[in-house]
Amino acid sequence: MTIGNRITNNALKADNGKLLIKKALKEIEAEFGWKVNAKNSLFSGVYYDSAKVGSFIIRAKNIEGAQAVIKLQLYPLAFDEGYIIRHIETQNKSKQIRFPKIYNDEAWSKNRGYGFLIFEDLSGMPNLWKVGYPVTLREMKNHKKFLNEFLHHVLPVKPWLPYPTSSPVDYYKEAFKHFNEIATKSSHYHISQKEIAGYRDKYFEILEKMTFGKSHFSHAHLSGFDVKYDKKNEQYIVMANLYWSFRPTYYEIIFPVWVNLMHIRNENLEFKDFLTIVNKWGDVWKNDLYDHDPTATKEYWFHFLTRAVLTIMLDLGSSEWKRGEKKSKKALLNNWKEFFDWLIETKLS
Repeated sequence: MTIGNRITNNALKADNGKLLIKKALKEIEAEFGWKVNAKNSLFSGVYYDSAKVGSFIIRAKNIEGAQAVIKLQLYPLAFDEGYIIRHIETQNKSKQIRFPKIYNDEAWSKNRGYGFLIFEDLSGMPNLWKVGYPVTLREMKNHKKFLNEFLHHVLPVKPWLPYPTSSPVDYYKEAFKHFNEIATKSSHYHISQKEIAGYRDKYFEILEKMTFGKSHFSHAHLSGFDVKYDKKNEQYIVMANLYWSFRPTYYEIIFPVWVNLMHIRNENLEFKDFLTIVNKWGDVWKNDLYDHDPTATKEYWFHFLTRAVLTIMLDLGSSEWKRGEKKSKKALLNNWKEFFDWLIETKLS
């Protein structure tokens, strides 16, 4: 099973992108009249290292004073975001969920050396979460409300990609290999390859015993930072639409928990507190989203095991730790290791 739209395929060749970003913004201003100010930079999408930039997002203004956001895609992808948004919009059945309004866009091309999306400026609108940690119970419940609408009125979406033909076991092994290659070529090492091999073997042993539901086409990046919340109109605006792909059952409720956990910065983090967050989310997810309690299934917990092994290997194990966060990142890595063992011992044996 291949997801068919993997953003990280460009991780090994990315650089800081400064010259290309400068060139792109100059050309866009000349062609479309959108002028930027360096102070209005919003976000740089990086591949596990601040020196490897894949996308760049900045606010802009035209001569009439209208505001917009420019998103630059510095490397080729299977599909561009403008195409994806238009494809999803034609099938969206929800009145509470919408997608950003596009002003101009163009897919990545060799001629330009970049792709771009110019869309409405929503940077002043709050996200589903105020911060990545702590996420309040009210925010968790609102996230569930959003997902209930998303799962039942945006999905199902007819994909533009062929349905995966490989087995789930093959997919997870291939995914591990893909991310392990990035980890081994990283300039940041916080875990040895020997230790990674031990986690891999345990993970593959559990994987071989698993049975899986059918994968579905969905947005694979629905954290509280990827959805804007228009409280006045009771509306949600879905961002980060490059991440649509085939995903396993429960993926939409695993990913936000992972993002929440990854924002913990506590040098003295204890596993009981880490686990409390996991279980707090689980209590929120138990009812209403599905016709059953997902936390009562092995597949739900297996997807956490997948997040754990990849986090240990790459997201924490082989990524950049900035000055001032080394002790808290080390503590978080140790908690993910303990979580990995806890999952096998209590949920997947």
